[in-house]
Amino acid sequence: MANGGIIGPVQQAKCSTIAAKVTSFTSSGTFTAQGTGNVDYLVVAGGGGGGQFRSGGGGAGGYRATGFGPSPLRGSAVPVVSGADYTVTIGAGGAGGCTPGCNAANGTVGSNSVFNYAGCAAITSAGGGYGGAYSCTGTPGGNGGSGGGGGAVEGALGSGGCGGSGNTPPVSPSQGSNGGTGSGPGGTVAGGGGGATAVGGNAVAGSPYPAQNAGDGGDGAPNTISGSDVSYAGGGGGGARGGGPGANAGGEGGAGGGGHGGEPGPEPGCGAAGTANTGGGGGGSAGYVAGQAGGSGVVIIKEPASTIKIAPGIWNLNEVYDQVKTGAWDFS
Repeated sequence: MANGGIIGPVQQAKCSTIAAKVTSFTSSGTFTAQGTGNVDYLVVAGGGGGGQFRSGGGGAGGYRATGFGPSPLRGSAVPVVSGADYTVTIGAGGAGGCTPGCNAANGTVGSNSVFNYAGCAAITSAGGGYGGAYSCTGTPGGNGGSGGGGGAVEGALGSGGCGGSGNTPPVSPSQGSNGGTGSGPGGTVAGGGGGATAVGGNAVAGSPYPAQNAGDGGDGAPNTISGSDVSYAGGGGGGARGGGPGANAGGEGGAGGGGHGGEPGPEPGCGAAGTANTGGGGGGSAGYVAGQAGGSGVVIIKEPASTIKIAPGIWNLNEVYDQVKTGAWDFS
């Protein structure tokens, strides 16, 4: 008798296939692994907020991913254990700069996104740097996953604020690019925020003064882990000069959710916010109205298809020993 005389289910060792699975998080939660093995991931942090008044665009949230995006940015898959729970944190976008009255303010830094895949081990993407405000010296953009754009300089003197540094804190592969610089002599417009794959554009002073062009946000990275081709982590555009002859448009937002910089006009606009769940940087404003917020981050985890062996039925100890000895059963 197949069961050695024991009444019970018929023994039959066989294989079972677990289909590939994609789990997307647009808010913080818990990932439960369906199998044991290495998983691919996309972890994008919240974008930085754009500054207020001729201010830099916010830098994109840090971008970290495995094999579904540009090859220079690909990290390594990470291990998970079947049935185990792993914490996922989605970073919020940073707020746009805003102070009452005729003042200028920096944006704020985006928040980190985290995939805790094994105890203390985690994939962390850093929030995007803030857009720097207009000032007599030009305020630098903030550092972050990608750097924020620098603010414009007051009048026609001096250089604008420098762009913030991307890939801060440093990881390999890099999680983002530097922000662009605000306008130098002869201009009063701001730099664009950095994106995952490109630095933010520098503001360019035109001739004759005050013609000028605000910097565009740096482009983000395309990724297909979700099953669709979506770009993430674009930088925000810099804010234009508030108005008057020769004032030109605000900077374009970078591909991947970056917000457009504020436009000039009688009542200059505040630009556009970074797109939610892309980590795009917020646009800097052209006038005293508030800068725009960065987009929130996202985490996507893809488990590959896998095959497991199952052995229903009742087996005596000799049969178990034989199965393990021949390699049919593996308990490692």
